Amino acid sequence: MGEEVKAREFMRRDLTSVDLDTTVSHVIYLLHESGLASLPVLDEEGRVVGVISERDLIRAALPGYVDMLQSVAFLPSLNQLSRRLREIGDKPVSEFMSTEVIAARPDDNDLYLADLMIRKGLKQIPVLDDHKRLVGVVRRIDLLYRLRQ
Repeated sequence: MGEEVKAREFMRRDLTSVDLDTTVSHVIYLLHESGLASLPVLDEEGRVVGVISERDLIRAALPGYVDMLQSVAFLPSLNQLSRRLREIGDKPVSEFMSTEVIAARPDDNDLYLADLMIRKGLKQIPVLDDHKRLVGVVRRIDLLYRLRQ
């Protein structure tokens, strides 16, 4: 295996993020347009205070559904999901975000990031500086691409 590489060397400098009062509808739009699976949520000082993911949105629209996916084949009506997404569309993301932020630092190496993503089941990890400000994002595909080289 090749030498280790620091997150700063291959992270994306895409700083797409949202504020605490960004609406669920706008988050869905940003996730769709960016191709990201989650977005960091920033406070008024630009610090990452949460993460909102596709999973968080599904959980918000259909409480209990994500947990049921682990054990039972259960598929709700798409009309039900659509209706619930419209109902919560104007609500702020702060109501549904995860406040446990799993993040990396620019000097974390690729092995650490791969281990973290596998253990936590993450598709991407925000990279934060010493002041908890977003400086980049490492996606699972970024790691796979780097390891292929």
